[in-house]
Amino acid sequence: MNCNYCGYEVSEDCKCCPNCGENPKTRKKNPYKENKVKKEYERTTIDTEKLLPLWGILGFFMPIIGLILFCVWKNPKPKEAAASGIGALSRVIIYILFYSFNIFVRYIFSR
Repeated sequence: MNCNYCGYEVSEDCKCCPNCGENPKTRKKNPYKENKVKKEYERTTIDTEKLLPLWGILGFFMPIIGLILFCVWKNPKPKEAAASGIGALSRVIIYILFYSFNIFVRYIFSR
């Protein structure tokens, strides 16, 4: 049998764990183990909210990839999909505005 507090292997008739000193049959939670697991989880996970601007920048500089990411991530990752889609859409809108302004300037100065 294992101690419910520290996990050390003890005999069935043991009333006190030789490792931690607690009763091995009680269901106590070990705060040290819980904090350790929580800290490991915090270290290994990446906060995806911090990466949202990067998807928008990627979509802005590569609109085709931004559009593909928008279509692929629409259901599983809606925030990332929106960021990449907005980046791609803003690039297309800016391109259209600059292109039409360029045509307008050429038309005015060609007279």
